[in-house]
Amino acid sequence: MNLAEAVMKDLELKEKFLTAIAAKGQLDAAIIGKTDRCVLGNWLHGEGERKYPFLKSFKPCQEAHAAFHAQAAKVVRQINGGEYADAQAMLADNTPYAKALSMLAQTAVALKKEAKL
Repeated sequence: MNLAEAVMKDLELKEKFLTAIAAKGQLDAAIIGKTDRCVLGNWLHGEGERKYPFLKSFKPCQEAHAAFHAQAAKVVRQINGGEYADAQAMLADNTPYAKALSMLAQTAVALKKEAKL
């Protein structure tokens, strides 16, 4: 598993959000809020959980990933509710979304190092 590439896929959600905001479009909050629908989540809840649950860094990464998707779902709900300015503001630096994304990246790096991936 390439954890860096998997995290990048979650990072790409921000671009999807910005595109939806610009187009005044809709996204699926239920899917984006699920932690097992993306590449990283699929691995964390599948192969990763089978191989690495004992690693000190595994559970924090899994929790950070869940927190990130919870924040992403909140952004989508704002977009879908037509609150485009609020949704865009939620993507700024030092917001819960940005902090969750940062924590996800940090914990993924720790897991990558500890698991020697």
